[in-house]
Amino acid sequence: MRILGKLVVLLVGTLLSVTAGEEQKCGSLDERLLFNTETSTEPAEYPWMGILYQLMGASFENTGCSVVILAKFYVLTTASCVRRFNNRPETAAVRLGIWNETHTSDEEYICNVKGFCVPGPVQHSVSEIIVHPQADKDTGDNDLALLRLTEQIKWSTYMQPLCLEPISPLKSLIGRNFHFGGFEHSNYIKGKGLAFTLTREYCTSLSSASKPRPENQFCGYPVKRTKFYEGAALMGLNIANEVPKSFYLVGLLSEVVIVGQTTVLGFQDVGPWRSWLLENTRS
Repeated sequence: MRILGKLVVLLVGTLLSVTAGEEQKCGSLDERLLFNTETSTEPAEYPWMGILYQLMGASFENTGCSVVILAKFYVLTTASCVRRFNNRPETAAVRLGIWNETHTSDEEYICNVKGFCVPGPVQHSVSEIIVHPQADKDTGDNDLALLRLTEQIKWSTYMQPLCLEPISPLKSLIGRNFHFGGFEHSNYIKGKGLAFTLTREYCTSLSSASKPRPENQFCGYPVKRTKFYEGAALMGLNIANEVPKSFYLVGLLSEVVIVGQTTVLGFQDVGPWRSWLLENTRS
């Protein structure tokens, strides 16, 4: 058992060393995982998802917000998640390469009783908080914020970016099934699900809200009612030659509305702001 564990650690270390210095492709997927009914991910599944932390006293505490890796120095989250920092990036950190929230960044490897090992998460300090210039805290529209990290991300099997641009842009986001994933309130393991997108009008009627969704937001009806952290990524599939090749970012979870037996997920559409995201993550 001890030998097996060492072999797995060695294999993981080899994978990391091979990919760490290379330019990483985006949106990696394993087609066999697209069609299972699991609500928890495998360790290397959705490797762009991380968690936002805030300095509280002498330690960093989980904010209950997810982040999405977009580039070697940048992660994306919601503007509502970063307002708590009052533009003080030194009080923010992100934990990447994380699969289980109980794992800490001081653990180089975490192994189970079967000898399966994964690297511990990596904590990155934040040097700059870039809130979308049209983010509206009253309506919740344009709920996007980029975090620039003090050190670049070392690409690995467990830390990779999500694609920003689709191969073929969709004419409409309504009436489609999308994958989404991130962290959630009822399980320590990174989760995943499916959401069927709805019209803004129908979403308003379901949630009993007095106002329709903001202009650049839309709703998804989840297959299961799990309450995910804000910042979970809603993802489309890039298809080439009838084969799914990669995931790309469609939206960011900005709100979970639960009314009676109905759960509705509110997503910020990133489509209108892809150029803004690309401009700000190229530096």
